[in-house]
Amino acid sequence: MTISREYGAAGLAVADGVARVLGYELFSDALKARVAARLGTSPDEVDRRASSEQSLPERMLAGLGEGTAEVLSPQAPRLPDEFDEAVRREIERTIRERAERGEVVIVGRNAGVVLGPRRDLVRVFLWAPREWRVARLAATFNQTPGAALADLERIDAGRAKIAKDRYKIKWGDAHAYDVTLNVARVGIEGAVDLIVAAAHAAGVQR
Repeated sequence: MTISREYGAAGLAVADGVARVLGYELFSDALKARVAARLGTSPDEVDRRASSEQSLPERMLAGLGEGTAEVLSPQAPRLPDEFDEAVRREIERTIRERAERGEVVIVGRNAGVVLGPRRDLVRVFLWAPREWRVARLAATFNQTPGAALADLERIDAGRAKIAKDRYKIKWGDAHAYDVTLNVARVGIEGAVDLIVAAAHAAGVQR
């Protein structure tokens, strides 16, 4: 199962609930850690590179300012965009490898598109009205509504851009998923129940 989500739509909470009910592994932080180990970098850097919205010149200047070399090895210096591409390729490879073992809920990274059509896969997209997400983010992270809205717009725009530029899909379009849910309407527990029911109905979990 893959779960994509708008920022603030309780995606991790829902994914964790689904994984627990189905007895599946929740593959989110472990994905970043595995990719980071393979590339010799940190999970935070993987997360940043995989979702970078900066232009190439901005990233080059940022790297110089931080005093960090954009390299995969001392003998093979790489430009930031080449390193970003290496990160994304490794994420896709790791997603495919983990999916082959089955019984997993993979969160984010456009995993549903990476895996493509499969009879043993249910692809989920979670969304919620902006006001609901802003309120949830502000309460969860002790932010002002304005700061929460700014984060929401930035992160959602970045996810939509990657979906369009790399995978040629419209992020959140129902045609790219098997199940789309408004978490604000059904709640976290309701979303878990509906997704588990969809997995049973699709025959991927008995």
